[in-house]
Amino acid sequence: MSKRLALLAFVTIFAMMATQAFATKNVTFQVQMGIQRALGMFTVGKNVVVVRGDFEHFVGASQDWKGNQYYMAKSATNDSIYVLTVPLPDAASGQTIQFNYVIIDTSGGQASLTDSATQGGNRESLPNRTYGVTADANQQVPLVYFGDRSLLGVTHDITFQADMTDLIAAGFNPSTDSIKVRGDAPPLEWASGKRMTKSLLNPYLYQYKGSFTIMVGATIQFKFHADPEAKFDNTGWETGSNLTYIFADKDTVFPSRTPAITVKSVIIRDVTVTFRVNMTGAKEIYHNTAITNLKGVYIAGSQSPLQWPSAWAPADTASGGPLAKMYDDGQSAHGDLVAGDNIWSIILTFAQANNVARNIEYKYGAVFTGVDTLNAGVSPLDNEGGYAVNHTLSLDDVTGIQTANNTFGVMGATSVRQDPVAGLPETYSLSQNYPNPFNPSTNIQYSIPKSGFVSLKVYNLLGQEVATLFEGNQTAGTYLATFDASRVSSGVYFYRLASGSFVDVKKMLLLK
Repeated sequence: MSKRLALLAFVTIFAMMATQAFATKNVTFQVQMGIQRALGMFTVGKNVVVVRGDFEHFVGASQDWKGNQYYMAKSATNDSIYVLTVPLPDAASGQTIQFNYVIIDTSGGQASLTDSATQGGNRESLPNRTYGVTADANQQVPLVYFGDRSLLGVTHDITFQADMTDLIAAGFNPSTDSIKVRGDAPPLEWASGKRMTKSLLNPYLYQYKGSFTIMVGATIQFKFHADPEAKFDNTGWETGSNLTYIFADKDTVFPSRTPAITVKSVIIRDVTVTFRVNMTGAKEIYHNTAITNLKGVYIAGSQSPLQWPSAWAPADTASGGPLAKMYDDGQSAHGDLVAGDNIWSIILTFAQANNVARNIEYKYGAVFTGVDTLNAGVSPLDNEGGYAVNHTLSLDDVTGIQTANNTFGVMGATSVRQDPVAGLPETYSLSQNYPNPFNPSTNIQYSIPKSGFVSLKVYNLLGQEVATLFEGNQTAGTYLATFDASRVSSGVYFYRLASGSFVDVKKMLLLK
């Protein structure tokens, strides 16, 4: 053999030996993470999945089952499948390796992934997986679901229920505020939540019914949340830990519960209120006699710019005094609609900066011929109701604008608020009051499709007027009137809505 051929044979043999010594088997691991994502146990951007096993010694690791450096990347064809190709030496051929997939929290940073000493993570709850390495240069470990959860499970309805009685009494406004359930299992989500709606049978019960497809035994976390956030403490969130439910193989209706949410005690924005009081047929409280030769009407109250006078004397009506003057002059600046109709008006703004309480009290006082001698001159202008018997009003700091319509001597809360999201109604309507029966207050919703004069009044069984909830011009819209019957006896009452040619009357029951 020539020297040239001998050299060529030596090079060929050396190359074959080198190829055998350094040949690799590219083993691709793959795992389906879609179920874990749906269950909220694997969040893209927060978690990664790694593969650990006894194969690590083949690639020079000092110990097996450490490999946080073997983190997997999303497949180019399916973003729920994660893959990683590990080059094993030829010596691994014919060997059976053991491994498992592990979810790692990467909130500590990317550096933790390359630390081979890092332990921990959410390991699959099953025996070690196995794979027999073949002689093929490129091979794939069979695709599996993480933890072998290959199905989301079963589909059932879950109904969440919130008893809003206390929250409404504290100032939650059904026409402007909302209550939602938020959670970690679709269709719930923490970001925006699902709005709950009033039960047809009980307007104080709010519900959300959702269809959930989850593994039986999976845990759902949720909380109630109220909007607008600024109106409630803790930005509308319930206080305390998240509520939990272990998904069962059945439809579920949670018992109603009162949300652990608190309405802020002070207003969150300026509120402008138009106060109107009907003086027709008014009587003074001390002798229950008709007021004649009416000279003026004044208002006092518990929160700035209102204030309570100490004497309720004629001197308190002086400019800048504690009694604020009302008008029957038809001037829009005073909120008065018709001059000389004996409905007296004033517009007042309650400023957020003054830490005004959301619930206020107020009362009217009439000035007439001989009033200074009324009650022997002791608090003669405190002549609408008895001591500490006042009108009450919950300030609407969502819209910032509202009207309080009262009849002199008929005490209690009456307020009318427009629903800003209801849209323009197509027809006139008067809804049944809720709650009904009630004690002491109830709500009445009505809609008017076009602007015009509106009258909403309450009558007793004898047809006598008990309260005027609203009387005046209103723009088209849907409104909610609140009637507080604290000073009225139990019994059947009627409320009547009239606007244009539309008239409707409904019955309600006060039980004390």
